[in-house]
Amino acid sequence: MISLIVPVLDESPAEIAGLLELAAGPDCEAVIADASAGTRGASLASAAGRARGDIFFFVHADSRPPKDALAIIEREIEGGAAGGAFSLVYEPADPTMRRIAWWANLRSRALRLPFGDQGLFCRRDAYEKAGGFRDLPVCDDVDLVRRLKRHGRFVIRPEATRTSPRRYRGGALRQVLRVWRVLLGFYAGVSPERLARWYYGDAPTVRPE
Repeated sequence: MISLIVPVLDESPAEIAGLLELAAGPDCEAVIADASAGTRGASLASAAGRARGDIFFFVHADSRPPKDALAIIEREIEGGAAGGAFSLVYEPADPTMRRIAWWANLRSRALRLPFGDQGLFCRRDAYEKAGGFRDLPVCDDVDLVRRLKRHGRFVIRPEATRTSPRRYRGGALRQVLRVWRVLLGFYAGVSPERLARWYYGDAPTVRPE
């Protein structure tokens, strides 16, 4: 069974209905992670703890994975992968967002370092051996991927997850610089609290973006 785990904050049922249709079959279940109850990392860890699947598929509420995502994931896991992610397309996208997606896909392939909005999947046992999601206000996805890669092959699929560019609405260049500052700070050992201030400022730190 595949557990489709979706972090949700303020989205209406109608907004995530299309995503949840992925879990309509007998070999898939949907588990909602309520991000209003704490950080996204903590809510995803809680949801994974309730999930029954042998495979976890973490998808943001404003993302739409490839139509045949579940079959692709099953083939990769059966082929020996510990986990992986899809490529990225922003929708709707202008030339700036297409360039940002191109760089994101280059980063993912070159460094095996996808972000959560691409759709992350993994074997349950690899997730548990890696320690699962930690209670982090930011970089929870990067933190998990870094640990998952120690437990087997991690793949980046060419098929794309279509996701909203809403995080860039305040200015694309500003957001790109913010993301890279936080990412470099994470690898440099900056505290999670400071990283959260760099990313969110005075805004709440539970956004599932």
